[in-house]
Amino acid sequence: MSMTGQDSLLVYTYDNVLYHYIVNASNAAVTLVQVGQLALHGIVRAPARVRAVTWILPDFQLRDGDPSQDVACASVLFLVDAKLVLLQSSSSDGGPKYDMRVVAHNVEYFDLMRDQGTLSMSPGQSLPGSPVGEHMPTSVLDADRNLKDSLWYFDGDSIRCWMDVKDMLEFTSTENERDLPQPVPISTDFYPTSVMLDRGIILGLDTEMIQRWDVHFAFVRHTIRTQLFLPHVLRQYLSNGDSAGASILALRYQDLPYFSHALEVLLHIVLDDEVDANLDAEGSLMPSVVSFLSAFPDYLDIVVQCTRKTEVRSWHTLFAYLPPPQQLFEDSLEKGLLKTAGGYLLVLHTFQELDASSEQCIRLLQKAKEGGDWDLCKELARFLMALDASGDTLREALGRMNLKAPGEANGVSIDMRLATPRITQEQKHHQLNGNPPGAPRPVDSEGQKSNRQTGSSQKGLGIFEDPS
Repeated sequence: MSMTGQDSLLVYTYDNVLYHYIVNASNAAVTLVQVGQLALHGIVRAPARVRAVTWILPDFQLRDGDPSQDVACASVLFLVDAKLVLLQSSSSDGGPKYDMRVVAHNVEYFDLMRDQGTLSMSPGQSLPGSPVGEHMPTSVLDADRNLKDSLWYFDGDSIRCWMDVKDMLEFTSTENERDLPQPVPISTDFYPTSVMLDRGIILGLDTEMIQRWDVHFAFVRHTIRTQLFLPHVLRQYLSNGDSAGASILALRYQDLPYFSHALEVLLHIVLDDEVDANLDAEGSLMPSVVSFLSAFPDYLDIVVQCTRKTEVRSWHTLFAYLPPPQQLFEDSLEKGLLKTAGGYLLVLHTFQELDASSEQCIRLLQKAKEGGDWDLCKELARFLMALDASGDTLREALGRMNLKAPGEANGVSIDMRLATPRITQEQKHHQLNGNPPGAPRPVDSEGQKSNRQTGSSQKGLGIFEDPS
C-alpha cells in the first residue's frame, strides 16, 4: 500500500492487481471508495517480489482530471527485488498498453516527493533585502523547480536524486528512446532513512557497536545524523547551465538559518574537485559558482569561511575567479564586516600583497576600536606582532589611535606588555657585570623573586582595554 497525492490510496495485491481508492472523509466516518483497478498479468511475473509501488500522474490529470480515469494515464513505479521498474502507459487501438523499463539497479528504497507534499514556502519568497530574484520575471519565479516532483532512491552506496521525475518520463518515452539523465549522487557516511525536503537535509542513522568488559555481549547504539543535500542539487543546476533554476531553488531555502553554510559547502565541494584538475576557464564550474554566490548578501563571508577550511594551495584556484583580495577587503570594510575583513588580511599576507607598513591592518584596527570590538583588536594586535616582532608597527598603530598600553603610566614598559624580544635593563646589567645566563633573578623588597615579565606574557598581549 502507498498514499499518493492528497487523497488517493494504492493497494497492490497478491493476485497481481493494483487497486485505486479515494479516501472520503466526512464528519460521520472515513471511508474508502474504489475508483479504478489495473491488472498487471503478464507484466509483473512474481507479485510476491514487489516491495513498493506508486504512480505518476500528468499535471493536467492532477488538476482537472476525473479520478476514475487516473488508471488510464498513470505511469507506475515498482520496486521489484532491487530494481526500480517504470511502467509507462501508451495509447493503442486495443486499449491501454504499458512499456516497461528498468530505470535503476541495486535500489533499497525510493521516495517520490510528490507523494510527500510540497514545500511550505511559496514560489518567489525572498528575505527582505535580498537581491536575488528582484529582477526576475514573474513567469520565471513561478517555474516548477522546488523539487516537489523529485524522485529519490538509495542504492546502498549513496542516495540519488532525479530533480524532476517528468524529465525522466520524457527520456523513457517510446518516441524518444534516449538514455536516462544521470541522477544527482549524494554520498553520506551514515544510513539515510528519509529526505526532509522543506529543510534541505537528508536524515539518517549512524550505528556504533559498544563492547564492555563486564558483560559477555555487545550492543549497538543508534545516533540520528543529518546532511545537507541542497549544495549538491544547486551544483547540478549550475553544471547544466541553468543558473536561473539554481537561483529559484535557492530562493525557497534562503530563510533557513544554515543557508549560508549550504552555499559555503557548495563552494567547498567545487573547489576540492577542481584544485588538482587543471581546468581552463571554459571547462571550470568555478566561474558559474562565483557568479551565483555573488548575488547573495553573505557572499563575502562565504568566501572567507571557505578559505579558513581549505588548504592554502587551494586559494590560488579560488581567487583566480574572484576579485582581487584587496578589493574584497575594501568591500568588507565598506559594509562594516570587520571580522570578514580580518579574514581577507590573512589572504593578503599569504599572497604577499600586504603593505610593509601594514596599512590595511591599521585601518581595520581603527575601525574595530571605533566599534568597540576589543576581541578583534586583540587578534589584530597579535597579527601585527607576528608581522613585526619589534613591536614598532603596533606602537605606530596605537599612537595613531591615541591608545596606551595598560600600566604604562605606572612605569611598566610597553616592551614588557608586548613581550618583545628586546634586551631589557636587567639583561644589560648582567652583561656588564659578567653574570652568566640563567643567574638568579633579583629579589624585590618583599623577598620574592620578580616575575613581572613572565606574568605579563602569560596573560597574552593584553594591550587593549575598553577606555570606558
